[in-house]
Amino acid sequence: MIASLIASVLAVSSTEFSNDPEQHSVWMQQACRIQQVGYGGGEPDDYTAFCVCFDDSLREQTSPAVYRAFALGSQGAIREQGMIEDWEAARDAAASEAGAMDPAIQAQFTSYLQTALTGCVSLAYPSE
Repeated sequence: MIASLIASVLAVSSTEFSNDPEQHSVWMQQACRIQQVGYGGGEPDDYTAFCVCFDDSLREQTSPAVYRAFALGSQGAIREQGMIEDWEAARDAAASEAGAMDPAIQAQFTSYLQTALTGCVSLAYPSE
């Protein structure tokens, strides 16, 4: 999950996507559920507690700009399964926005993701 989020967050800015943090949360949680089903099986609803926790943690740790880039990147990472029809544009916007951030902020991306994962792993759906 970390690798796909970082890859999708790391080259075209777009203002066509929502700036609403509530929409970003919807995107983050939906992408999280889809990715977790791919990793661990089960149904998307099996991952609700984990994905809400993960989303809340990222939202609390990051600035609105970083959170938006992660949300757009998460939709790009799940491609056609996402809520954003033009997932390539979402991915590219995330990469452009993240790339324009201060290098010190960029350096924290992995730490944000690891902190969220560590804090929420106990809520993950047990895979076989």
